Amino acid sequence: METNDEDWSDLIQARIGADGRSRVSIAAYQMEDPYILRRFLGDVVRHGALAYSSTWSVDEGKALERICEGLSDKLRLQDTPIKCEQPGSLDS
Repeated sequence: METNDEDWSDLIQARIGADGRSRVSIAAYQMEDPYILRRFLGDVVRHGALAYSSTWSVDEGKALERICEGLSDKLRLQDTPIKCEQPGSLDS
């Protein structure tokens, strides 16, 4: 399937500081169903595991496990406030 740049849009902008804190912007107005975000994030995690495995010579499965552990911890702890700065998006 051939696509051009007009078929794509930026959904998430994410940055991380030297102290490990993150800044994330999500263009939620581009997705009517939250299921799309879940699928997208799953793809990001899988790409992350591959990136870690090739960058740090770590087994891809082990990298995936560690990413999922961190994701689970963050969702369980809810240790940072999140605020909506613009309707239709989520910035923290």
